[in-house]
Amino acid sequence: MMASWVLWLCLLWVLMVPILAKPPDAENPFADDLTSEYAKKIIVQAKVADIKIMMKPEVAPCDDFYTHACGNWHRHNPAQLLGNLMTDTFQLISKGFDRRLQRLLRSNDLQSELEKKMQRFFLSCNLVHRDDVHYKLALENVIREYGELPALAGHQLNSSDFSWWRTVAKIQHKYGKQIILGLSILHDVRNTSINRVYLGPPEDEPNSVVVLNLLEEASTSKDLQHYFGLTPSVAKHTAEQLLELERVLNSGGSSGGSLEDSLSLYSLADLEEKYSDQLNFTEFLSLVLGEENIPELLYINDEKYLDNALHTMRSTPLAAQSNYIMWKLVEDFLVEAKPGEMAKWCTEKTKSYFGKLAEHAVYQRYRNLDTEAEVHKIWGQIKGIFRQHLMGDKLDWISNATRQLAVEKLEQMQLNINSYDSENFEDLFGEVSIDRLNYVTNVQQLDIERAKRLVARINEPPRSLDATDVLGFTPAYSMLENNITIPVALLQPRYLWGDQYPEALKYATLGYLLAHEMLHGFDDDGMKYDATGSLAPWWDSKSRYEFEERRKCFQAQYHQYKYGGSELPETKVQSENIADNGGLKLAYAAYKIWLRQQTEEVRQRETMEGLPFDNRQLFFLGFAQLWCDDVQSLFKSRVAQSDTHAPSKYRVIGPLSNFQEFSWVFNCSQSATMDPEYKCAIY
Repeated sequence: MMASWVLWLCLLWVLMVPILAKPPDAENPFADDLTSEYAKKIIVQAKVADIKIMMKPEVAPCDDFYTHACGNWHRHNPAQLLGNLMTDTFQLISKGFDRRLQRLLRSNDLQSELEKKMQRFFLSCNLVHRDDVHYKLALENVIREYGELPALAGHQLNSSDFSWWRTVAKIQHKYGKQIILGLSILHDVRNTSINRVYLGPPEDEPNSVVVLNLLEEASTSKDLQHYFGLTPSVAKHTAEQLLELERVLNSGGSSGGSLEDSLSLYSLADLEEKYSDQLNFTEFLSLVLGEENIPELLYINDEKYLDNALHTMRSTPLAAQSNYIMWKLVEDFLVEAKPGEMAKWCTEKTKSYFGKLAEHAVYQRYRNLDTEAEVHKIWGQIKGIFRQHLMGDKLDWISNATRQLAVEKLEQMQLNINSYDSENFEDLFGEVSIDRLNYVTNVQQLDIERAKRLVARINEPPRSLDATDVLGFTPAYSMLENNITIPVALLQPRYLWGDQYPEALKYATLGYLLAHEMLHGFDDDGMKYDATGSLAPWWDSKSRYEFEERRKCFQAQYHQYKYGGSELPETKVQSENIADNGGLKLAYAAYKIWLRQQTEEVRQRETMEGLPFDNRQLFFLGFAQLWCDDVQSLFKSRVAQSDTHAPSKYRVIGPLSNFQEFSWVFNCSQSATMDPEYKCAIY
């Protein structure tokens, strides 16, 4: 036991080395000298310790490989009801990136005025104090621009003075903040050569876990008392009112379904006619976009949500409407960290407002061109293997005509590392004035610039929505652009793979992730979008029928799995499970080809001293540990019912139990749980 803890401390040392190795007079906060043979051995020993400490070897791999690989993850990365509701590998990677960003923001290693502007924002955030009277007054001034909190004023609103939809339109126009209704501009899903306005639910995801709602209610009540001086009874009543209105607003939307099923294309005239007694859409759009930008056609995203929202707001008292809107507006300005955690929280806020610049600035400090070349090399290998499968007999259930279109789509699919090298940061932040002493004003200025960029999209070339917060820690495939983006945080050294680690770990993580995202172009959603990203189904009826029969197998298989005490939903949407299963097989195939091309000496280095696994077993272990996680028990039911991804446990068990090579590699008996007689497969 002592030895494993020593190795675990070695791992922590390796992750902290960039700080410890910095010479006292150095300006570079990313100094990192790990080139000696001794350091390389420590790095490998630390990785071995990292792998072993998460395992539960007493559980047989053929019985439950997830628990075998990840059974002790929760002991070292526990989920907490009042903290992180879920911990996983990608969260650790994201936190590692945040630590690098924080070191940069605290350093003198800033290379441009824009980076210094980002630093001033970080410093202004750290100066905020929840009890500061000037801060509280600044919050009240944000509200006063659009009205008031009736709970604070202590009176009812006059109906002639307040219109909820005019208010949220003005707020979105100035700050880009979506409340009740969210308006976005991106290219038309049916014609990617033009832009289209989309109107639907706001981007914020509601919380549907009862216990979490109670915690949020208590937190909101406390904030109302602290920031605005409400009495405990009034604050509690107002918090209950706010959460109940949000619950009702979000209870009427569609659940599941594909993007095209949720979209309805309306002319403005038809929209006006349908909702004439509830909302003036011409005025609403002119308030958000300006009179010169009112569209003749627009998409309604989730019409059920819109109908429910209009009905709900119509039956909600004006005071409750105003309380809700003003509270949602001011939320962005609230400090949500304890005094001792301000630096960490302010780093996250800085990343949320300066996302592209932050990722670019940090990545420049640890960028490795060899690593980038390796990413593209493995991408080329994965792409080549799938091309061979499409053109050969392996997928002979797909018709020749559809197969040819699939190859064309594959050829046009691109891989991009999100380094933002070509981004014009001067356009994004050059006009923003940042005061290192005034956090609230800084947030206002950044939100104003964000809102301006939204309106400007109408007259710009069509493109997808920015999603820096999502793309900051996980790869993603865009059906509308037919490309895969790799976040720079994923390329941080020594998290998933490294120069000193066996290639098995690289193919099991990077290779799998690339293959997974690639297959989204050919899953039950991707088959509806052509090579240009336009919504234009290209599979013929015979191939769709064959695909559907195989998809049903996954639907039945994953529905049998239980998580948090209940079965996973029997949903038709199996895109993530299809990508998980096919991605694993493609990555393994790429690794086997790589192995065959190596000398015996190189193959001997594909094991790790201290781990009782050969190279192929190490591949499957690396894949499984990518999905180690811990989920707070009260949160599990929501994960199981609402996430299109299977719970992490079944992202391991499902694909491995469908892959015969796994059973051969671990010598599983025919009666083993991980080797069922019938296996699902599409790719």
